[in-house]
Amino acid sequence: MGNVNDQNSDAATHSIYPPRPIAEIAILQQALSTLGTEHIFHPRDEIYAVQENEKSLYLFNDGHFTFLRASDGLVLSSGQGGMIYGIAECLRPRGGWYLKVGEPCMAQVVKAEEAFEVFTKQQLWEPVASLLAWYLQIYSLRDEHLFGVTAYVMIRNKLLELHSQPPGIRSGINVADYIQERTQLSRSTIMAILGELRRGNYVEIKRGKLVDIKYLPKEY
Repeated sequence: MGNVNDQNSDAATHSIYPPRPIAEIAILQQALSTLGTEHIFHPRDEIYAVQENEKSLYLFNDGHFTFLRASDGLVLSSGQGGMIYGIAECLRPRGGWYLKVGEPCMAQVVKAEEAFEVFTKQQLWEPVASLLAWYLQIYSLRDEHLFGVTAYVMIRNKLLELHSQPPGIRSGINVADYIQERTQLSRSTIMAILGELRRGNYVEIKRGKLVDIKYLPKEY
């Protein structure tokens, strides 16, 4: 392990990922407020923006969600709060990923063609671009966290990411599962590194749940 004085200063959510474009999401949701129909979703429901010949946007005011790669179920990212899902996939369909619901929630489902007509008519493609740029930043940062780095750095980044989750959500997540679902590292590698971090009092983990991060060396 590195020197214990080499502490992480990026444990807060805002320092891991850029802030959600709340204003832009609100503008787009307001513009589409009279369209579509409301649907109730339950935990573990899977949502695909493109189904056969139908393309839809999903507007959520709240909820907890996970984005997964369709080919192998790798977790790409997760988040909670207001969200618009489906714009990128409906503009350039490829079926590469889908959304999994983490808690009961409701969404307004709008046909993509109707939504895009509104964006053009009301000149809203600028907030759309801002929202898509935010998603691009999220996935670019994710790649920085995972590619061309050691297994320890991957685990360190995922620990910080998990620690940024609200305590109520974090308390229901197994830390080893969380890391493996997002990195595809072997279970033995994850458990070995977590074990060393616990023995060094770098992290507090109880019954498989991440309780607290004391500090994390930047290198193993």
